Amino acid sequence: MTVLVSKYPNKIYQSLGSLVATQQDRSRADRLDRMLEQRTKRLISDLKRKHLLPKKAGEGSTVAYWEVGKALREVAAHRELFDEAELPLLWQNAKMYIPTELRYRDRGPYREHLWYCYRLASYPGELASKMSWGEWVTIFDSTGINQELRFDEWFKTKLSHQLERIGRRWIRIFAPCVNTMLGNIYTTDLTDKELFSCYEAAWQVVGKVHTASGTKSVNTGRRELQTSIKNNIALLGKVMEGSLPPEEYSHRILPDAIE
Repeated sequence: MTVLVSKYPNKIYQSLGSLVATQQDRSRADRLDRMLEQRTKRLISDLKRKHLLPKKAGEGSTVAYWEVGKALREVAAHRELFDEAELPLLWQNAKMYIPTELRYRDRGPYREHLWYCYRLASYPGELASKMSWGEWVTIFDSTGINQELRFDEWFKTKLSHQLERIGRRWIRIFAPCVNTMLGNIYTTDLTDKELFSCYEAAWQVVGKVHTASGTKSVNTGRRELQTSIKNNIALLGKVMEGSLPPEEYSHRILPDAIE
């Protein structure tokens, strides 16, 4: 498929699959462009009506960015016009219409704001709203999560059983634990069971820290937890192979980290 990535002063089309765009390719790209423009206009109107349109970039709420992602997903769902493999090109097309108030500064190809919005909208709205946007960014930035969409499958289940909002402290410990566990691993080589066991182990660790009495400051505890995870890497291997339950793993590494 082909995507329109610039209109002024001349139209520029790009494709990940070919260097040459046929007339038919360009026609489909123009249809996608018109659809994106119309959907974005409706998005902005809806956000204004709901008083969700931020005043400047970086000040949007989880709900606002979820709405952005929903709009992008609705356009991308037209498979006769668009291949999901070309999402990086869709962001370029979308930025011609999405106002700066709903965008964010460039943070690199793997930290694309519109991709995070798109990914967030794969969650039901009531689950997405259980965390602030800053916490979602921390999650999506994390090694072992950033390019691993299976995390979303696992995390939706966690959020559906979470009665309260998840706070900054919880996520600021969970994300470094996951980074330490999976930072040197190609997650594509892991089975679902192995990957989800790592996520669950990190979740159990944070749960124990969250309820422990006399815990050190978050920053100090976080560093010590990462050190304990590294020093007990063999235990994580047992978790992944299924011979050590994640809850037992959390009991085994916590004494070194917070006592």
